[in-house]
Formats: sequence, structure tokens, C-alpha cells
Amino acid sequence: MNSTFYLPRKLLSSDRTYTEEALLTTSHYIVVLAEPGGGKTELMGSLAQKLGVATVAANVFGHVGTNVDSCPLVIDAFDELAKVDQTGIHKLLANARRANPTHVIISSRSSEWDNAATSAFENFLGQRPLIVRLCEFDEVEQRAIFDRHVQDEDFSAFKAEVARFGLEALLPNPPVFDIIR
Repeated sequence: MNSTFYLPRKLLSSDRTYTEEALLTTSHYIVVLAEPGGGKTELMGSLAQKLGVATVAANVFGHVGTNVDSCPLVIDAFDELAKVDQTGIHKLLANARRANPTHVIISSRSSEWDNAATSAFENFLGQRPLIVRLCEFDEVEQRAIFDRHVQDEDFSAFKAEVARFGLEALLPNPPVFDIIR
């Protein structure tokens, strides 16, 4: 997707839905879960921008930490670190603890974050993270993305064609719109 076009995301925890702004005021310790292609990296960039910092890849942070203390940490792609190193969460969280952060926000695929990772987070940082799931794009958001990518085309016709092939489940996933460019 064009990086200058961004739709603010909604996130769900239990039965509560958060906007990005509400999420940041609700907790300073957050884990964002979503499936591949769900928009985690773009969301993390948006949250980092709101906090006035840059995102850092978990693989990098797990090895080198940060050279700035007492600032927000926005760590993307924990799942990539977990695939390479099962003890990666401990190294990452130890580096986070040393940085004395004001916020810790981590993104991961759902399949790579479990109760043990949540417990490790709490043990290292002394705070239980708010675990949220990235909401899929609703039809209004899908239409906005479609209109951004394809001018002078009919979203309803596109959606009907997608349904004809039984691919409706792909519409809430951001990368599907990259295909139609």
C-alpha cells in the first residue's frame, strides 16, 4: 500500500474496542496480535509516531537494545525473533527492562505469543500487558482502500467478483488491495 495513505486502526481486547489514541491512554504496556498481512507493521509505525519515537525490529532490539533510556519502546515483529530464538522474548524483555521505558508496545503474530510470553513480560517489566487484537477492516474501510488504489472503478462490482470466487475472507486483509493495483 502507498505509505502516505493510512487508515487508523481499531483494536479489540475481550469485549472492548479501542482506537489507537484510546489504546495509548489506556495502557503503557501493550501486545498487539494479528495474523500475517493484518497491518501490524503499519499500526506500529502509527503508534510510534504518536509517541514521538521510531519502531525497532524485535530481532535488532533483542540483540542490541537501545541507547536511549526512559522513552517509549515500540517493538515490531516479535514473531520473527521467536522463530529464530525461543529464548528471544527473555533477551528482548531484559533489554527493555534495562531501558526503563515509559511504554512498551510489542507486535506479534497470534501464533507466536502465548501465556508464557505474557508471563515473561510481566516478570521482566512488572506489568501485565494489555493484549489486543487488530480488528479487520470493515466494509467502509475496505471501500476507502479500494477507492484509493483504483479510481473510477466500482467497489460493489469488485466485491461481487471476489464473492463469485469465494474469496470474501481476503477483503479485510490489507495486502489484498495491493493485488488490484
